Amino acid sequence: MFVADLDGTLLNEHGEVSASALAAIERLRRRGVQFIPATGRSLPECQHVMEAIGQQGLMIAAGGALVHETRRGSVVLRRPIAADLVARLVEVVSRHGHLVHLLQDHTVSPHDYLMIGEQAFDPATAWWFDTLPVTFQRIGSIAEVDALHHTVRVGTVALGDELGVVADDVAASLGELVNVQHWPALTAEKAIATKTHLLETFAAKVSKWTSVAALAALEGICRDEIAAVGDGLNDLELIREAGLGIAMGNADPRITAVARARVATNAEDGFAEAVDRALHA
Repeated sequence: MFVADLDGTLLNEHGEVSASALAAIERLRRRGVQFIPATGRSLPECQHVMEAIGQQGLMIAAGGALVHETRRGSVVLRRPIAADLVARLVEVVSRHGHLVHLLQDHTVSPHDYLMIGEQAFDPATAWWFDTLPVTFQRIGSIAEVDALHHTVRVGTVALGDELGVVADDVAASLGELVNVQHWPALTAEKAIATKTHLLETFAAKVSKWTSVAALAALEGICRDEIAAVGDGLNDLELIREAGLGIAMGNADPRITAVARARVATNAEDGFAEAVDRALHA
């Protein structure tokens, strides 16, 4: 099994799949290695990537909260956040003055996102919704939401590095009930020329790695037969726990610190190099 992050890893600096990356995926498939994309995006947010690479099997979406069978878009594994916990997360994020983004399981919800609050969209959020085929519903307060049980991620976006204090508040308020992460959104920064920060919160023990481990267990694949490559903080557990964890040359230093190998950047065919490292390991 070869697991790959998308942004900053499989996708190059232009947000595209290069010819060398496509050829590398084909090498995996010819060798009988299962290729699994694993991303923080929802399936609608990366459907164009799945089509570009001809993905016919599984993919991990929403940071591990959903696993899809890509041919039909059906859900193989779903790990939503409990409705009462969603409400508590909204309260914590809202008290810091941020618009709250509730990512929904699009296969059962009429909208991809519920946006809670009266604040205007920041430039990164406006760019995201203008660029990708996703729908959203604006809601003034959590009290106006009829159902929260389709929520797989609670988050927000801010300009500048100001979400660390929010993440600390979430961790202090809800502790081991949640998995909270925050980091710069480099793709948005390049697109809108501003420094953008993301905060993403999932149910406890939801991550790319725990989804990979669940799939591997079902298929009788051991840890030593799993290679993974990534660059961002939502890849940390994945890179640390895989039999062969590979950091991209553009990876966060905390990813490089736990990786067993390092390759070139996503602008320099690093993904193809990672595939070849795995095939010759």
